[in-house]
Amino acid sequence: MTYFSTRRVSTEAKCVVALVLGLVCLSGCRRSESPPVVKPSAENEQTSAEDRQPTDDGQQIVADGVLKDMVAAYKKASTYSDNGTVRLVAEGVMGRVDKSADFSLTFERPNKLRMDVYRATVVCDGKQLYATIEDLPDQVLVRDAPKEFTVESIYRDRILATTLSQGFAGASPQWMLLTADDPMKILLHGVEGTSLGEPGEIGDRDYYRVNIARKDGTAVFWIDRESHVLRRIELPTDELRRMLARGGEVKEVLLVADFTDARLDAEIDAEKFHFEIPAGANQVKFFVPPHPAQLLGKKAPEFRFTDMEGNSVTGESLAGKIAVLDFWASWCDPCRESLPMLSKIAEQFKDNQQITFLTVSVDQPEVKNQALLDMLSELDVKLPVVRDTDRHANTLFHSTSIPTMFILDAEGVAQDFHVGGNPDLADVLPEKLEKLLAGEDIYQEPLARYNKELEDYERALEASETETPETETPEEAVVEEYRIPQAKVAPRTEPETFKLSQLWTCSELKSPGNILAVTQPDGSVRLVVVVGWKSIAEVGLDGKLIATHRLEIDKMEVVSNLRTAVDTEGKRYFAAVASAQQRFHMLDANFNVVFSFPADGLKHPHQGIADVELGDLAGNGKLQAYVGYWGVIGVQAVSLEGKRAWSNRSISNVVKMAVGWPDPEGQRLLFCTNNSGSLAKIDAEGNRQGEVTVGDRTLHWIVAADLTGDGQPEWCGMAAPKLGDNIAVGLNLEGEELWHYDLPSGVQPQPVEPIVSGRIAPVDEDQWLLPGSDGSIHVIAADGKLLDRFNYGAVIGGLATAEHDGRTLLIVSSPSGLEGWRVE
Repeated sequence: MTYFSTRRVSTEAKCVVALVLGLVCLSGCRRSESPPVVKPSAENEQTSAEDRQPTDDGQQIVADGVLKDMVAAYKKASTYSDNGTVRLVAEGVMGRVDKSADFSLTFERPNKLRMDVYRATVVCDGKQLYATIEDLPDQVLVRDAPKEFTVESIYRDRILATTLSQGFAGASPQWMLLTADDPMKILLHGVEGTSLGEPGEIGDRDYYRVNIARKDGTAVFWIDRESHVLRRIELPTDELRRMLARGGEVKEVLLVADFTDARLDAEIDAEKFHFEIPAGANQVKFFVPPHPAQLLGKKAPEFRFTDMEGNSVTGESLAGKIAVLDFWASWCDPCRESLPMLSKIAEQFKDNQQITFLTVSVDQPEVKNQALLDMLSELDVKLPVVRDTDRHANTLFHSTSIPTMFILDAEGVAQDFHVGGNPDLADVLPEKLEKLLAGEDIYQEPLARYNKELEDYERALEASETETPETETPEEAVVEEYRIPQAKVAPRTEPETFKLSQLWTCSELKSPGNILAVTQPDGSVRLVVVVGWKSIAEVGLDGKLIATHRLEIDKMEVVSNLRTAVDTEGKRYFAAVASAQQRFHMLDANFNVVFSFPADGLKHPHQGIADVELGDLAGNGKLQAYVGYWGVIGVQAVSLEGKRAWSNRSISNVVKMAVGWPDPEGQRLLFCTNNSGSLAKIDAEGNRQGEVTVGDRTLHWIVAADLTGDGQPEWCGMAAPKLGDNIAVGLNLEGEELWHYDLPSGVQPQPVEPIVSGRIAPVDEDQWLLPGSDGSIHVIAADGKLLDRFNYGAVIGGLATAEHDGRTLLIVSSPSGLEGWRVE
């Protein structure tokens, strides 16, 4: 049981969350200063001519200078107030959406505040801090006021922080401007460039319009020319437009934060900071979200379900019987495993009239009754089924994940619950039911576990308020979620299930990176290694350098990853790519550049290429390159002549792709990670053919390989619940998560391929080799079993395996060079 329940998130919701996370740094984590007039200097020489605007005295106004002056104005202001709102407008074939939310702030230094953002209100009168959330109407957070507000002061409580920052426009930019130590550091973090747009007017006031470009789009800041107050932000809508376009044509998308009546150093009515605790509200130290455990030991709320004949099933109708309520849905794969187990348990108690079992479907109304009955019949489940037509599973039982099981006693008191699949159900459930039949209560143990979690959370919350490192600035504490922790290289250890004996070191290679083991026409194997971002080296399996090829690419271009394939005529090609570069380069077998794509990429920059894969989706023998882009360009297919064959712009931020296995007609699908976290399926004509969604996992990497030798691929993805987390996920194309494995946290010091297939453990199947950010190597079987884990003792730049003289070799790139190890 976890304190924060995991919600099932739809594909569309994942896309919105990804959009919001991208906007937080733009709109919520910023701070800037107002518009200076400055002379060009060495410090801002990189500002292009179009980013500068002349003034009457011949000086230049630059975008970064406008932002710095805005920051300065907020830093020195004693008060700030506005009547801010944020508005989202979208119109397409499915209708018009027009929604607004509060986005206002009133502040008086050092510690008076009123914030109304989305569904949350925070008020501080200088003595006490109060907070409320509309979704938790019976709770009021009450704390002592801080002596002086800092950025993190209002984000200590996780539920409040989420409510304040994860609305459709991100967190409050005014708050960052007023309280961050270094707002410009936050404002320009990850920014690709700033520029001045055409001046604008709101009412009778003149405004600078500063464009802030990031990978997820461009935000426009409207900044008052005289007061330097931030009056409006036009937020990026590219990703939102793409998401909405899945349902058809989108005519309009608008996302704007308006800080109406924004003023600095104006007198503020003290009543603004007054707060009355509502009658009947509970004063809490931290917000507690609804949780199934909160029902334990209490009579269940009055619920109503509907059986297959349309009759109501209520707590009153179940009175006098122990009731096992199992919430499920037809689309829930874990439910397909738990329902048959529950049916067998019910069979054990079929002659006991004191117990009733109900399967409660939470499917949408459009799912027909017969479809539910057919599914239960297919699973050989002989249990009565009712429907949760009023969504009481969520609103009354606080069930946000399925399957979820509740046990009510004969008096209707909630005695136990379980969220998720339970492989031990056949053992534990009958035992619990026997205790209830004997007149015992069983709710004490699960309730104690829940209360212990609350106590642990409270202690962690208190510790977070006192243990912030002195070297950590307030804004760093707030944006910690967006920082990737740096991992330290762990001391070298040896594997446990096999032995590594070093054969050679090719120290001639400086800064070697990713590796491919490539079979030559004569059957021999060579190692192809990216070296120094500009070259490719060929190395024999004896460790001797065969040749180094300097790539004929632009001086500003680099490569870090290689893909290779052979066409029907036996010609080998390589695709050389690096993330966020403007072009990839197709190379022949001698590493000559055949073409660079897009040809005009350097003249007409875009948000960058993320990945390239080589393959033949059509099954016609014609090799193509499939190019995935950051941003909204999507996926493109490119012929061996360097011509674009098709383009699919229905997905965005295509970080990694994998070519699937052929169907009976020889055709394949391209599986693409994207902003929604799913795997979008693209066919040979570039049409989208659905997607694979793996629970709540947001996949950013995907690899397919036949590890077991049965002619069918195994699939391994990489997910990151937050920046710096690294979780390998085994999956199938039905969207089932087969296994997962947590890797060390932290960013890879080099752009190493995070998933490589090969065989080094002493088993008869290939394995997944996963390099950790701390220099560790993890050997995972096809079924997800950890076969070995050892520390290489150095930063890993690339991994590969090969067979040589009947022995397996492990080849590793590190700062020492390219190293070959015999596996014994």
